[in-house]
Amino acid sequence: MTDLQKRGRVTIPTDVDVVPETLELLRRWGADAIRDCDGTDYPEELKSVDAKVYSTYYTTRKDNAWARANPDEVQQCYIMTGFHTASGGPLSIPLMKGISAELMKVNDRDDIKRWWEVVDRTTGRPLAPEAWHWEAETGCVVIDQPEMFYDYTVSFLAYLIWDPVHMYNAVTNGWKNFEHQITFDVRQPKTRKFTMQRLRKFIADHPYVDVIRYTTFFHQFTLVFDELKREKYV
Repeated sequence: MTDLQKRGRVTIPTDVDVVPETLELLRRWGADAIRDCDGTDYPEELKSVDAKVYSTYYTTRKDNAWARANPDEVQQCYIMTGFHTASGGPLSIPLMKGISAELMKVNDRDDIKRWWEVVDRTTGRPLAPEAWHWEAETGCVVIDQPEMFYDYTVSFLAYLIWDPVHMYNAVTNGWKNFEHQITFDVRQPKTRKFTMQRLRKFIADHPYVDVIRYTTFFHQFTLVFDELKREKYV
């Protein structure tokens, strides 16, 4: 029976700044596996340790070159603005009010008249597409002739230009001088094909990894930060 077989079924999490502590816990607890943590890289010093290695793998991020080259396949979400009350004349509704501009970017690449919706919240009825228009320079949807004192909202598509979990980790831990990880949508045709090639390359380039830990298969849960990077909606 090998030394590894004598150990208990315990996995030790690690990071680049706790390598000695990881080795000490591995010895004292008789652990048989080490894993990296979400948002971190596996320490170089632990790649040759006599233990199984569990490595985090991200299907939806950690390849900004691909995301930037294929902006049409960056992940998206639907966002609804707050209620805005008409008080005479055209009503301008800022889409990104209360949302971090580091987290999201308005998608006006696709047909906004098809995918966006402006709703009269006083009556509960959506407005006809010709009743409003988009002003990219101000970041506002403008309703030309709203009803006085009626409330309106806009639902629109936005690109996730910073992975929400990566943003959460960065804000919570006070990270400095790092690159924001952009999401990409593996359900889209180009990215799906690329993702399969990328996974095969990861396996070939990481022979020391015994188990791949998929933290996200194809989507992110909703995590919205405001302009001050505070959690607004989870």
